[in-house]
Amino acid sequence: MKKATTLVLILSLLILAGCSSKLIKKEDTPYEILQETVDQHTNSLFMKGASWSLMAVDLKKGRVILKRDEDRSLIPASNMKLLTSGCALEILGPDFRIATQIGYTGEIDAEGILHGDLIVIGSGDPTIGTRYDYRNTGIDFRLPAETFLGWGDSLSRKGITGIDGNIVGCGAFRTEHLFGAGWEWDDLRYWYGAEITSLIYTDNSLEVTISPGDTTDLPASLTWHPPTDLVSFFGLVNTTDASHSPNIKYKRGLQDNIFSLTGAIPDDSSPTRQWLAVYGAETYFLTELKNTLVDADIMVSGSCAFEPFKWRESKTFKPLFTHYSPPLKDLIKVINTQSQNLYAETLIRNLGFQQKQVDSVLAANYNDAFEAGRAVIKEWESSMVGKSTGFALVDGSGMSRRNLLSASEIIKVLVHQNRSLYRDEFVASLAVPGTGTLRHRFFGMPEGITLHAKSGSMARVRSLSGYLATENGPRIAFALLCNNYLCDSLEVEAAMENITQVLALYLMQTM
Repeated sequence: MKKATTLVLILSLLILAGCSSKLIKKEDTPYEILQETVDQHTNSLFMKGASWSLMAVDLKKGRVILKRDEDRSLIPASNMKLLTSGCALEILGPDFRIATQIGYTGEIDAEGILHGDLIVIGSGDPTIGTRYDYRNTGIDFRLPAETFLGWGDSLSRKGITGIDGNIVGCGAFRTEHLFGAGWEWDDLRYWYGAEITSLIYTDNSLEVTISPGDTTDLPASLTWHPPTDLVSFFGLVNTTDASHSPNIKYKRGLQDNIFSLTGAIPDDSSPTRQWLAVYGAETYFLTELKNTLVDADIMVSGSCAFEPFKWRESKTFKPLFTHYSPPLKDLIKVINTQSQNLYAETLIRNLGFQQKQVDSVLAANYNDAFEAGRAVIKEWESSMVGKSTGFALVDGSGMSRRNLLSASEIIKVLVHQNRSLYRDEFVASLAVPGTGTLRHRFFGMPEGITLHAKSGSMARVRSLSGYLATENGPRIAFALLCNNYLCDSLEVEAAMENITQVLALYLMQTM
């Protein structure tokens, strides 16, 4: 009785937080309380004109406990990553690794000089020089060339002391576009809109740091890391007094690496950091590889070139060694906890490429690796038990506004993943409060209940889907999508947090 009374009081407070004029009655059942609370939050004055699609199921009892326009297709933002990561995990397996082949053409003489080209055949390994500590190893991003230094050691062990030729890059599979369909131009300058390439270094982005000058009215100082010569910066960021807030704008041409920075930073401010995407990511990769080898005393006489498909089946290619990414179970942690778009985009292309090797029909119908990956996801979804509203998938990350998903479709995927052989790896890839995209959200969940969720956000779009779990595993699967709201995004996020808290309290009451 005390537990029920406490639940009613807590839920009443949550409704008050949503500006409700109706209090929950003590005699209401947990199910009724849940429905009333959700109605109050989604129908509040703040949400006038907003589009919602909501659904939640009790996984143990097989019961739908919440549905509001659950079949309405909305823009899911990064909730699309649930399909990409879930399908790849089941099809490729948790131990799948992305390969990068290193080899050469020509001959190696008695002095160890390679008279020919060093060839790098990439498959989109996103972890080379990455800033994401996917294994909590304490890797220092100040040393992004660690992998390239290892390659230099491998070349030395093969007896190569110099390269009298070029460093040439190549893609292992065909992909037609550097960006997803419908990606907005304004996003392409930032890390989350980085080029999707077969050779990836430091997430195809640079870390730009702006620090205030010594006194007001002096220009701020600017550094970037890695300190490549392929980019240039111009413009002026001034130092202002402490009464102002940092206000810096970044611009970059669509086909160059010339960045324009304007704005101001207060004199008492900590350095401001931003990750900006580079143009010509393959050239950036190869140039940084060449510089690292030269610094390691392996001289390179030639230049760097990217020849998309020339060497992948060439009989003149002689393999030296293969570099492998961490296993897929680690990659999807970055995808779903940190919401890293480039990881998701390269994964869907690897999914298509790998399945084309074993499926002759897929290989015959789809030349492009992304198109093949999308076909694999659609076939995977159609094999699941349960009704389907269908979905529109135009990229692997959810960056495009052309993607469409409904809450019921997401629930179908979450229920399937809960029955999967790789359920634990999938659940572990999702963010928990205090980590990744939930690092500042969902503190104070009920004792004994853990939230595992994937958030999504873009202008006028918010989504949150995942599981509420006990020590025995997931108990509730939920999907919350909201589009077309006119209020502040914080109001929508607060409504979603309150609905999730109510679902957790429902679980606590009905366990």
